[in-house]
Amino acid sequence: MHDFSHSSKFELPTIFVILGVTGDLVKKKILKALYHLYRKKRLPERFRVYGFSRRDYDDVKLRSYLRDIMLDNDYQDPELFDEFLASFYYVQGDFHIRTAYKNLAKTLGRIDGEWSICSNKLFYLAVPPASYSDIVTNLHESGLTKPCSPQEGWTRVILEKPFGTDLQTARDLDQQLGQLFQEEQIYRVDHYLGKETVKNILVFRFSNLFLTPSWNKNYIEKIEIRLLEKIGVEGRGEFYDKIGALRDVGQNHMLQLLGLFIMDQPYKFIPEDIKNKRSEALASLHVMSEQEVIKQTMRGQYEGYTKEEGVDPQSKTETYFHITARSELPDFVGVPLILESGKTQKCEKIEVEVTFKETPLCLYDIEGDQKNTFHYHIKPDEKISMKFFAKKPGFDTEIAEHELGFDYRKAYEKNLFIDDYESLLFDIIKGDQTLFVSTEEILNEWRFIEPIVQTWREMDKPKLKIYEKGKNART
Repeated sequence: MHDFSHSSKFELPTIFVILGVTGDLVKKKILKALYHLYRKKRLPERFRVYGFSRRDYDDVKLRSYLRDIMLDNDYQDPELFDEFLASFYYVQGDFHIRTAYKNLAKTLGRIDGEWSICSNKLFYLAVPPASYSDIVTNLHESGLTKPCSPQEGWTRVILEKPFGTDLQTARDLDQQLGQLFQEEQIYRVDHYLGKETVKNILVFRFSNLFLTPSWNKNYIEKIEIRLLEKIGVEGRGEFYDKIGALRDVGQNHMLQLLGLFIMDQPYKFIPEDIKNKRSEALASLHVMSEQEVIKQTMRGQYEGYTKEEGVDPQSKTETYFHITARSELPDFVGVPLILESGKTQKCEKIEVEVTFKETPLCLYDIEGDQKNTFHYHIKPDEKISMKFFAKKPGFDTEIAEHELGFDYRKAYEKNLFIDDYESLLFDIIKGDQTLFVSTEEILNEWRFIEPIVQTWREMDKPKLKIYEKGKNART
């Protein structure tokens, strides 16, 4: 029997079942995250991975397939590959056929017999969302996700975004999950919440007293969140054309970031309180009328999009959007909350910029804006910077703008940083739901987004603006 033999603070043996083990998510994210946790001795002492898929594989073939991925992507320490992969096993089956889950249950039952204990079990749905409904039903009805007892063997189900394509489908999925599982068993992954800089937002906001008095409508003029990409749809045309930019990144990543920047301070820094405050922030977003959508939003599409493979030649799907939202939280009433995202932009950028109001009683004349700004950079840089004013040296009283900054990469050693999926998988095994999206958050996001999408699609307003690649749709 081959098992991971590294020591760990986790006591119970754990089995990690990946449904869709031969898919892109494993190839691009999950395999590397597991390997990094293995190298850092952050996995339970007894830990096995079972891949579940339709391909005609066996254990040897699966390990060979995964080893090739590791070699092609230059994973570190190749001498550890075989030792790591020895704990990967394969079960063939169709996601939509219940007997396949019974076979999986028998296999996992044999392992529990070998270990003489009911192991923890993680079920990762690394599959297209269209398969979620069948899979969660089959998992439940096969008994695979039933915990053994309060003392041993928890089970957890992990799903990737998108969580529905509109409010109704999100509700339907949530209702099904709620009937089959307890909320503490469900982990909804938005990988942006696992990024190191995003995880630091709450620490930065609530651990620095000087920020607290000015973090409200009395001092803040506006908050802008930007997620700009240089690439186009890159072979995802058929999928992207049904979704569009707003549902692809706005409904999840960007609203999650906004929630972190406007949420009230949690009573305690525990997952339940943090998620409740984040959800309250999202629930506070004013739901727009049709006329407000027309006035407060814009949408664009890059030239050549309709010629991309899989895209409807008559498509009006947006690849860019700019939305001015409002919150009804007492601290942020009247503050414009701006969400901007687009493909084929001049630069790659994910950032949050907070602009403070103009200094009312400035003692000296300053050329240009007399406004302090706070910049939270997530990509490509990972840093925090603030714009402030100071006097130039010399006899005259001349005021100059300066920047005070902190760069994560320069401040800490490279080996301290962890990948977003590595962080998320570690928290799933630990049982920490802080970085995962709750049911209420998802429904609140859709309540805000849906009227915008409907007005764009049904009224065709505001009109779609065609923009050149490498340029912003608003210029």
